[in-house]
Formats: sequence, C-alpha cells, structure tokens
Amino acid sequence: MTTRAYGQFVVWTMRRFVMMKHLKTFFWLALTVVAVAIASCDRTPGLETRTFELQYMNPGEALEMVRPYVYVDREGAPGVVTHFEAGITVRETEENLDRIGAVLEQYDLPKPGVRLNFQIVEADGFTGRDARIADVQTALEELFRFEGYRLVTEAHMAAIEGTGASQMVGDDERRFQLEAQIRQVRGRGDKATVTIEVMLVSVYGDVRINTSLSVPVGETVVLGSSNPSGSPAIILTVRPELVPLPSGS
Repeated sequence: MTTRAYGQFVVWTMRRFVMMKHLKTFFWLALTVVAVAIASCDRTPGLETRTFELQYMNPGEALEMVRPYVYVDREGAPGVVTHFEAGITVRETEENLDRIGAVLEQYDLPKPGVRLNFQIVEADGFTGRDARIADVQTALEELFRFEGYRLVTEAHMAAIEGTGASQMVGDDERRFQLEAQIRQVRGRGDKATVTIEVMLVSVYGDVRINTSLSVPVGETVVLGSSNPSGSPAIILTVRPELVPLPSGS
C-alpha cells in the first residue's frame, strides 16, 4: 500500500469512528427522549381521600356544591365524591381537597333566623291619615290611587331558612290567614337578601295575595291585592330582619 493510500485509509477510518460515535450518542439521546415522553404520558395526579364532617349543611346540598372541584371524568385518575348522614367523602388531588375544604368552611354555618314584620293595610274610603302606617304612607300614595289607607293589623313571624310559619291575624270583621316560607337567605348582616313566599287568605277563602319575592334585610316591600266582591282592597307590607337564634337551635 502506498503512503498516500495508507493516509486515505487512516482518514476514512477516523471518519467512520467519529460517525459511529455520533450515531451512538444520538441513539442514547433518542432513547432518553422517548423514556421522558412515556413517563410524561403515564404521569397521573396523586389522589387522596378526605372526609368532611358537616355541622349545619345538608350533605346532599354540600355534595352538589363541591361537584365543580371533583373531576370525575379525569382519565386514569377520576375524582369521586359521596355523601353520608353527617358529611361527604371526596377522593381528589390535595389542591382540590383544600379548595373543597375552604368552600365548605364558608357555607357550613348556622342557618340565620329571620323575623318577618307584616302590616295589613285596608285601602279606600278613608280621608284621614293613620299614624301607625306613617312610615309607608308616602309609598302607598305613590304606588296606588286610593282615597285613603288604614292599618288593619300587624303580624310578626320568625323562622329559619327552609322553614315557614302561619298565623291567623286581624279582627272579627277582617280576619286573614297569613303564611310565609323562608326560601333562601343570601349574604350576611345588613347586606343579606331574603327570598320568601307569602300567602294571605281571607277568612272567606279568598286568596288576596300569593307571591314570591326577594327583599333586602331592613327594607319594606309593599304588595297590593285585588278587591273581590267589591270589598276594600288589601295591601300587605313586609320587612325582613335577621335575628339571633335561641341557644341550642
């Protein structure tokens, strides 16, 4: 072999060596990338199971409230939530479990007591002003076009959210069955709003008022009625306020 040929052989051999070395490095790099990709695809969130005991909320209501934080359709690691007599059990990520705990802490509170203050007002045929309804007289005159107004009776009922009360009110000439249901209390303190259903039925069975409404705490709402058989029109005012519940309630 000539010197030139020998030199070309050496160069070719070195190039092959370098190429093989690069191929080997590329091969191991490719294996590493594939392994990382597989690991990433296989990585599912770690789930924990936590039980939340409730003091005031209904477990079914709590279950519906936390559903947005439970990913039941998560592939490979679905979340699970169930309820029992005194609470709920959730299987989820630690982060979501902490969120659920914060939500329940915010809403698992004693249901507020609500006092409903009613006035039943008779309209038409009265020229004087009744001092007992002075605080709503102006509102009545703006809403209606009767000749005058006078107070028939007042009533006060207390109940908690989700319950109701009923009371017979009035005098021998004008008696009514007054019923109220506290459907929901949203917010707290002076910012709360009370959703109620009210029905006022005369002693003769005429339904004078039957409605559902939301009233801010401390504000007075005026409800009008029809006057069947030519009887005087009846107007009902209602003002809700939050009251502390008796100890043990």
